[in-house]
Amino acid sequence: MSGIDFGMNFPTMDLAFTEQGAIFEPYKGMEFDSHEEAYSFYEEYANCLGFTTMKKNTSRSKRTGLFIDAYFACYRYGNKQPKHEVLKPRPSHRTDCKASMHVKRRQDGKWFVHNFVKEHNHVLLPAQAYHFRSRTRMDAISKKHLEFLHAGPVQTNKTSGLISSQCGGDQSIVWMEKFVRDQMDKKTCLAIKSEDTQALLDYFIHMQEENTNFFYVVDLNDEQRLKNVFWVDAKGRHDYFNFGDVISIDTTFLAKGYNLPFAPFIGVNHQCDPILLGCALLADTTTSTFVWLMRMWLRAMGGVTPKIIVTDRDNVLNAAVAEVFPNVCHRFCLGNVLKDISENLDHITKRSENFMEEFKKCIYNSWTEEEFETQWWKMIHAFELVEDDWVKSLYEDRKHWVPVSMKNTSYVGLSTAQRLESINSFFDNYVHKETTLKEILVQFKVVHLQDRHGEESRENPDTWVPMPPLKSHSPYEKQMYTIYTCEIFKKFQVEVLGTVACHPRKEKQDGSNIIFRVHDFESQEEFTVAWDETKAEVSCQCCLFEHKGFLCRHAMVVLQCSAVNEIPSKYILKQWTDDAERRHTIGHRSDEVGSRAERCNDLCHRALKLGIEASISEESYSIAVHAIQEAIGKCAITNNSIK
Repeated sequence: MSGIDFGMNFPTMDLAFTEQGAIFEPYKGMEFDSHEEAYSFYEEYANCLGFTTMKKNTSRSKRTGLFIDAYFACYRYGNKQPKHEVLKPRPSHRTDCKASMHVKRRQDGKWFVHNFVKEHNHVLLPAQAYHFRSRTRMDAISKKHLEFLHAGPVQTNKTSGLISSQCGGDQSIVWMEKFVRDQMDKKTCLAIKSEDTQALLDYFIHMQEENTNFFYVVDLNDEQRLKNVFWVDAKGRHDYFNFGDVISIDTTFLAKGYNLPFAPFIGVNHQCDPILLGCALLADTTTSTFVWLMRMWLRAMGGVTPKIIVTDRDNVLNAAVAEVFPNVCHRFCLGNVLKDISENLDHITKRSENFMEEFKKCIYNSWTEEEFETQWWKMIHAFELVEDDWVKSLYEDRKHWVPVSMKNTSYVGLSTAQRLESINSFFDNYVHKETTLKEILVQFKVVHLQDRHGEESRENPDTWVPMPPLKSHSPYEKQMYTIYTCEIFKKFQVEVLGTVACHPRKEKQDGSNIIFRVHDFESQEEFTVAWDETKAEVSCQCCLFEHKGFLCRHAMVVLQCSAVNEIPSKYILKQWTDDAERRHTIGHRSDEVGSRAERCNDLCHRALKLGIEASISEESYSIAVHAIQEAIGKCAITNNSIK
């Protein structure tokens, strides 16, 4: 027995040597996508060694109905005992052989080898292995080994040679080499047509001619073929500096069924409209690919990290975000979590109609982590979900999606079901299941022209849109009239007018912390609102601030009842103000850059914005160059005097 290592971070595969050559053995912890794949692997392993197999046992979960355990054995497993004495008993092939492979399903859906018994107590027939193997398809052992080879620095011809050797040097191995090359190409190359590749290159050239701040980068595989592509236009880079506190990485279009493996970065501007902060085409959805994508995006944005990243709940994405953005707040889309519940707990929702109602009460009515813990475990025991693997994993990830973790922090609609709606509406005219790359590039060019016309119209005083008139005597409406943008003020105004239909009553008080119950006569619902006078913090059960970024009617009626005449500054997002477009940096003000690295980072952000503005005309370019040269000279004099 020996090991083979191709310089990859994978478990070493054991080899067994037969007259047919070397074959790969199962080992504890070896992973498969399904129990059928595990059985195919064991079956082909048996064929190479010269014995046959049987499915001894499989078992399902009583709660979910899914297979969770499978036991495969040598066909000579067990020792058949006749039920009654017979005169001429038939000879039995069973020898009580213990050779077997036991696999189990993990909570992430993957299967692994729990136990493997190699030794047989009977003679094997390796000479007949050639007849056992299928000559029309690649065997499961080779497929599994190919996954190992594909991730390492092994060339295709070398790979096929290794598998050919493993299979006994079959003379008709030509099909094998073609299959290996096809499989590796599928896994490491972008699945687009050659004419689409040319269209993509033409688009990049056109966009860079329009503006040199257009950014793109391509990733090639070992065969120098296109693997991944990322790009972002000048407007997207400019928008990020103004509205990049919260971003969402959308992987909807990477799912099966879509023609185009498209992954956009999404933000929200000061008018509450979704904005495109980058686009990618990806060959696969592995952790390494997402790490590459996030690093390229961060590079395009001058190394400035957002405050919050929102993604779907996915282990691969989690690992990539943790590696590239270790200090950034990572949240899951709550709408996606609720959608996953209906899919993964379908047997519960069908059996108990009130399950979703109880689940939402648990997550929305918890004001502290202690309250969430109490309500969660009460619910889990009530619906007999204590041992459910998927529910366990959901609980382990609770810090990423439970609303109690979002108190006084707004995700501008990108962490809720509204995220799905806004993104889907944003791409209604761009991406469908049958969309080709050429079609989407044409759409991007149209949007680019619309953006240019939009900038010109905003600079034209004749196109200025007036603010809506005040509709109440509320001090909050008057306060935000001069602060919010037109679109946000319209939405906020609806909440202000809604306060007249709300009746608050004090429920309990603990020091400066007061709990109110607010009856909303318009919706015929009651909402719990917490108000801390000392900290000037208000929090409503409806989570409107966390979801949309401005206070709800229930919170405002409590402030009014508490004689608070102005909305606290912490509940006025700069993103929703006209000043949002005039921000120079994200996360740093000029008085917050203490270290040299922070100062350098801050200056780079300002320089990028200067480049975008100064490149519009020759006149502005000359002004910027002159100012930069003058600034460099003054800085040099200042630094010399300090030394």
